[in-house]
Amino acid sequence: MSALVRKYPALCLLVLAMLLGIPPLLVVNAGLLPAGFDQLGAFSASVAAIILAAIEGRKGGVRELLGRFLIWKVGLQWWAFALFSTVLPSVAALYLFQMLGGPAVDWSDLKPITSVIPMIIILTVLAGMGEEFGWRGYLLPRLQARHNALISALLVGLTWGAWHVPLFFIKGTSQYGWITEGGGELWTAIIGYTVYCMAWSVQYTWLFNNTRGSVLLASVLHGAGNAWIGGYINVYRSDFGGILTFVAVMVVLSIIIAALAGAKNLSLTNARNMVPPEGEASPMTASARTRAGEPAGTA
Repeated sequence: MSALVRKYPALCLLVLAMLLGIPPLLVVNAGLLPAGFDQLGAFSASVAAIILAAIEGRKGGVRELLGRFLIWKVGLQWWAFALFSTVLPSVAALYLFQMLGGPAVDWSDLKPITSVIPMIIILTVLAGMGEEFGWRGYLLPRLQARHNALISALLVGLTWGAWHVPLFFIKGTSQYGWITEGGGELWTAIIGYTVYCMAWSVQYTWLFNNTRGSVLLASVLHGAGNAWIGGYINVYRSDFGGILTFVAVMVVLSIIIAALAGAKNLSLTNARNMVPPEGEASPMTASARTRAGEPAGTA
């Protein structure tokens, strides 16, 4: 089993996360449990990653994975990126869609800016911590040991998008709203959402490789991004064309980042953060990681 997990980390993570995440959704959707219990499924990717890290059998593997959440001394610019990077693309997409013939942007119902703070905190816990030990903490470093950073980011995004596919069939999810509220066709919505995940994954990888593999910063980006995109600014307020406009803006932004930072590492100053195959030396020794302010078990 450990050999299978080491050889196919993306497939193993996707399958196990789906097995853990889908049942709570189905139970709540069937009315057997009250709304809110479906949030248990949001933790499936991170729980699956911890299980796979244990099965993998790497010495200190689980500690290494969990230790990535302790990496917080990364520079204020990366905290700012995690907290606010999705604001400009969200607003730009709304006005771009308006220029393309969509509805006029209306901010009359905008809530006080302070209302976004609890959203960011809650979504960082539920979506960020619930998923990012899986996508970025576990999967990305293993893929980056085999591929360059850009290819690894796209593969993580593809896996991440596939994990969301069942949500398009569950009432009450934001993905289901892409069809019922946005008016998109099912497969167009699924493809569009997957492209969105792949584009955003490039931005996550840029952040991840420039913060010594911080799952904490990835979790904050996830929570804050969801709070701005689907909550406070709400790019889903327009029809499906507006949603696809936002996806296009995210794709362009990720292309710019990849062009400037380079496909190899998605960083001008750091090597891509990786967990090499068992038996090979890590890119940074334990003592060097400790001196750099990183937990000794983190690759």
